[in-house]
Amino acid sequence: MSAKGNAKSSSMNRRAVLKAGGGLAAAAAMPPFSWAQSPKSGGTLLLSSGGDPPTFDMHQSATYLTEFVGSPCFSTLLRIDPNDIDKLVPDLAEKYEVSADGMAVTFHLRKNVEFHNGMPLTAEDVAFSLDRIRKPPKGIVSPRKGLLGNIKNVEAKDAHTVVVHLSAPQADFPFMVSNPFNVIVPKKVVEPLDASGQGMKRTMIGSGPFKLAQAVDGQIYELVRNDKYFGQKAYVEKIQMFPIRGEVERAAALQSGRIHGCFFFANESVLAGLRNNPKITALRRPTPTFINLIPNVTVKPFDDIRVRQALSLAIDRQAFIKTVGPLAGAFYHSYGLLTPGSPHNLDKAQMKQFAGYDTLPEVGGDIEANRKRAIELLKQAGVPKGFKLSLLARGDIPAFRDSSINLAAQFKLVGIDATVDIRDAGAFYTMETTGQFQCVAHSIAISGSLPDQILGEGYTSFGGRNYGNWKDDSIDMAFRAQSREADAAKRTQLIKDFQVKFLNTFYHINLAWVGYGAAHAKTLKGWNALNDLYANMQMDRVWLDV
Repeated sequence: MSAKGNAKSSSMNRRAVLKAGGGLAAAAAMPPFSWAQSPKSGGTLLLSSGGDPPTFDMHQSATYLTEFVGSPCFSTLLRIDPNDIDKLVPDLAEKYEVSADGMAVTFHLRKNVEFHNGMPLTAEDVAFSLDRIRKPPKGIVSPRKGLLGNIKNVEAKDAHTVVVHLSAPQADFPFMVSNPFNVIVPKKVVEPLDASGQGMKRTMIGSGPFKLAQAVDGQIYELVRNDKYFGQKAYVEKIQMFPIRGEVERAAALQSGRIHGCFFFANESVLAGLRNNPKITALRRPTPTFINLIPNVTVKPFDDIRVRQALSLAIDRQAFIKTVGPLAGAFYHSYGLLTPGSPHNLDKAQMKQFAGYDTLPEVGGDIEANRKRAIELLKQAGVPKGFKLSLLARGDIPAFRDSSINLAAQFKLVGIDATVDIRDAGAFYTMETTGQFQCVAHSIAISGSLPDQILGEGYTSFGGRNYGNWKDDSIDMAFRAQSREADAAKRTQLIKDFQVKFLNTFYHINLAWVGYGAAHAKTLKGWNALNDLYANMQMDRVWLDV
């Protein structure tokens, strides 16, 4: 049995999905927007990010640098509601249905949708795209393969119907395919590129409201309006994205009117200055982005849990937040693996049982006692005093760079000679994804706040963020157990059980949650800053009041 959506119920709430389980259908229409004044068409939207996209391949990317340029050019099956990250609205799929047993999800595609090169978009392209994400071909990296790890197979039933068969019921699944990176690409274009191991690194062919017109690294990425877009045409004619690396420089560009907006500010002093400008709207929003220290367990001595515990014990987390927070936006903490304030979080008493986590704010740990214990554990593990540790860091984002610098200083207090290896985004991701590091302090940004989104992508062996290369069947089994549980109360307990199990492994060592800033001229209208760095970046409803 399934329930059909209608214009009065135009978005599917996450809580409704979780409560109902199977038998759901998404609505067929985007919720109406309500403007204080009529939107204006035309003009060029001038934006900036923090640098050049290391790749145009959305499926292979884990950075906002790719997504901010690519999101306006692509479509997903479903789309995050531009007003609420806990809701879905239709995109390529007009509606979807979940079978009564929760084992199959059927997506009904819009008809007459074209890719930017004029090729028709069909169910075959959807099936290919989902399979490419969950089972990437040789030479293709998929950071979000864990999100779609519950898919058993994808069936293109006919040209406009896709049936996704699941290995187990998964209430969160509709949100998995709605991840802004899980875009639909043309099979006939991408498949031969994948065969050569290249993928879409320098190719951007989607079905979104804009299409790529030019890309000059270090200078400009220009998008033009797609007049054949299946939805309502975008208001602005062009988007020009300038890769301005420094936050101070980006703020100056905004203050001077060179750009209309920038949606990535970490430094609090820079953001505070923008807040004082009456012509600019500036804000900070907590996002599903967490900073973790990730040891490479395939490299000795990090295969020894005592060493990983010692690293955790060496870190004063409250001092980390106070020091790194104003520089990197790392102001927030959580008791467990999920977002601050999550109903599935652990309590303070539970957090005390994990080595080093008692230094979280308000938990009351003794950092000096912890560090003495860390020194003893390192000695037991045969790690000599003065052991040289290199922390791989990405240089363009403070959450990576400044976190690593702070950790290096703290590790020296337990006899570890730690240094920071700062690389540009491209080199960093190559080294990280190929395991060329000892430890990495990674600011991991997830789209969405559901348990399956965060835990599946960030904390499973098969998840795309398993940069430490650990393998633990018991962790994966615990994840799947909570994912398929339909009873809300039982699932909450299983989610808590999973977190306890994972935190005891120290495969990842949690540090803080990040809130990124955004700022734009008040002449830029129609953009809503969601508590998700990646959501609502299609820019099709944005307009300029000039």
